[in-house]
Order: sequence, then C-alpha cells, then structure tokens
Amino acid sequence: MIPLSIPPNQAWLAIFLPALLYYTLLSPTNTPILSYLNLLPSYAPLNTTIHLQHGTQDEINKILISKSSFEKVIGNDSDAMFYDMTWVEDAELGRGYLLLSDSASSGKVWRYETGGGLVPIGKSLYLDHSGCRSNFWTSCKKDSRSGSKGLIVQAIRDEDRFDIGSLIIVEGGEKRIVRLEKDGARTPLVLNVPSLCNKNESVRLSSPGKVVYTPFGDLLFTETVQCREQVGNENETRVITKSGLFRIKDVVNIPSITFHQSRAAHKWTVEDMITEVAVEIAYIGMETISSVVVEKDAMTLLISGNRFEEGQGCRHVIYKVVDDMDDADGSTKNISDMQLFFDMSKFFPKQNICRGEDTHIAMTIDNQGNVFASYPGGIAIIDYYGELLVTVKIGGIDGKGSDLDMLANALTIGNDGYLYMSTDTTLQRYKIKSKMLEYPTNLIVPKKK
Repeated sequence: MIPLSIPPNQAWLAIFLPALLYYTLLSPTNTPILSYLNLLPSYAPLNTTIHLQHGTQDEINKILISKSSFEKVIGNDSDAMFYDMTWVEDAELGRGYLLLSDSASSGKVWRYETGGGLVPIGKSLYLDHSGCRSNFWTSCKKDSRSGSKGLIVQAIRDEDRFDIGSLIIVEGGEKRIVRLEKDGARTPLVLNVPSLCNKNESVRLSSPGKVVYTPFGDLLFTETVQCREQVGNENETRVITKSGLFRIKDVVNIPSITFHQSRAAHKWTVEDMITEVAVEIAYIGMETISSVVVEKDAMTLLISGNRFEEGQGCRHVIYKVVDDMDDADGSTKNISDMQLFFDMSKFFPKQNICRGEDTHIAMTIDNQGNVFASYPGGIAIIDYYGELLVTVKIGGIDGKGSDLDMLANALTIGNDGYLYMSTDTTLQRYKIKSKMLEYPTNLIVPKKK
C-alpha cells in the first residue's frame, strides 16, 4: 500500500471537502436533497387551509409558510393515549428532540427526532412505566389511564438553554409529580395538595394534569377534581368539577433522593418526604384548565380552559394573569376575575355544560409572543395583544375514511422549525417561520449548596 502524501498547505482540504460533501448531500438539515435520494421518510400531508382573519399578509408571512401543510409523523397508534409533550435540547448530541407523554395503561414517554445521520430515528421509547410502577395506589394494568400526564424540563440557573435539564413528570398511577435524576431515581416533588373541595384539608393528588416550569424556577401544575356541594338550603347536593393551578416555589432546591430510596418512595406519604414542600393554590375559578403558558415577559401567564356561565352555557376562554410571586398575602386568586385575553367559544360547538375532551384548548407561544391555540379541527393564531391574526384548518381522516376534526391535546414549537400537535393517538408537525420562545436562565433562583 502506497502512503498518501498531502502537501502541508493542502492538508485542510482533507477535512473541508468531506465535511462539505456531507453538508450539501447527506446532512439531515438538507431535506430537499435527502428527499430526492429517498433518505427521508415521506409523510402524507393533511389538508391544511389558512384563513386570514385580522392579520395582514405580511404579518402572517413572518409566522407561517404559505405552501406548508401539516403532516402526520406518528399515525393512529391505537394503544396510545398521548397527553402532553415538551422539547428537550441535548448539548452532547448538538440537537434536540421531542418527548411525548403517553397516559395509557402504566404509561410511556416516547422520543421523536430527526437523527444526525442518513436515516431519521423517528419514534423510539424513552421511558417505560412512566406513570405507574408500584401497583400501590392503583392497578397499573387495570387502570387504563394510570400513565404519565404532563412533563417539562427543569433547567438550573445560567444553563445554556432553558430546555436543558432534568425531566419533571406527572405520574398518574402513582398520584405524584417527580423529577428524574441522573442515576435513574425519581425524586417526589408533590404528593399532597390543599383540597379544592375543602380548603382546610390536605389531600393526595388525584387527577393532576399539565406542568409548567417558570423562568424564576417555580413549578406550576393543574389538578381537576369532582366536588359534592349543597344546593340552596335543601338537603340536595350536586357534583361539580373544579380545577386549580398550584405552585411550588424554588423547585430546583428540593433535594434529590438516591436510586436506593426511589423504590421505597412509591409508597411515601407526605410525612415521609425528606424535606417539607409548601404547595399553594395559586388560581381557581375554572371547571377545567387545559393549558398554561408563560409570555415572553417571563411574568405573565396565559391560562386556557372552560367555565360554565348562566345563560351562556360552556365558555371556552383564555385569560391573561400577571403572576405576582411576591404577593404579600399569598391568597388564591380567581382566574375569572382576571383579564380576558381571548374568547375561543365561537370555534366550539355550543354546549349547555362543559363536558368532553372536545372542550380542550392546547396552547404554545412563539418568540414574538404570538399564541397558538387549538380548537376542534384547527388552530387559532393570536397576537400578543389578543387580536386574532389567522386560523389554520386541519383536515383528518378517521379509520372509516370519513372527515375527522383533529382534537389537539398539546402543542409545542421545536427548535427544529416545526410546530408539533398531538392528539390522543397521533402526532402531526407543521413547518413554520416562527421560532420557539427561549426563556432566560439567569432569572432562575440559584441552587442551594
């Protein structure tokens, strides 16, 4: 074999030319060439129609790509019950991926990504038994909805990005919220909460939902319960639905447990916690809270959901709340007393009562403050001031070949340029111009040493 001799002044070519070839032909970011070479999967596009509302065409062109359409990347998984999703950035991989929470059976967390090689990785299992493992609080096999619910990333102060950190996940079957540690331990963060039915009582979590990690290091989470209340002065009672938004301050400072302790922690009650965790009811006043997002000012919350009003039936609304964490009295606030950001009711079938998953409003927000809010069969895009800019109608087909309204249960914008939308059994994505909102990490409370 004759050794290859390269003049020193041309040695850089040995590195540059292969890199250039990879980038121009094989890089997963260069989708047109990869598609031509059949190295990317071909996703069937869904019927996607953009309807201009009060926004100008120039405004819409900064958000959407006119020729883009939703495409189904995970299709009709009959065994799944997708609930929530979050974007995670991996500094070592140099790219990010989507985590998708599955609440069916004992639960799974799925990972969806476009890989760093010739063939995209697609969907893979990230975490099994993500909501139920012990069978102590419920039967993991018999309870069809004991899997994982909301999930979010907990960053630490001055981290490179807000979506780099430890995963916080709601375990439906274990009736708790935990943080996944590097050694695999699951540190309990929330076991008990103040009762929404009796404010003087502390009760175990029963139906926790979505979670939000704020730019200041607080954890917000939802809980929905059924309460029995007396009607008038009679002995008659009725069952009503109540939702609350709860808060734990400085969640980053809840100490981690060890992997050895983690197994026993499934049976822990609040008395077994290694540190006292103060949980407060921050907001009430809605029958169901669907979604919560933090605006780009890092202090304002948008809370979507529904509430019943006499004479109007079920109203589907988004409220704007300035979240004053330093409020001296720490009192619980009624969301319905806050500023109405946008009334989504016109996009929903009129109902006398708030019932069913078709009342859900999933939300996400881009770096310009535009809010993406779902309704049956589409997404409304609302600007920072509450003005409806555009609606995106999404057409689907059910198992019998009939038209189907897409009912989103979660929305998020990835760092890969896609808006992701999950339903119970599918995952769709939509190429957009908007960028994900990156919160600062220097506002997070410092971690205690």
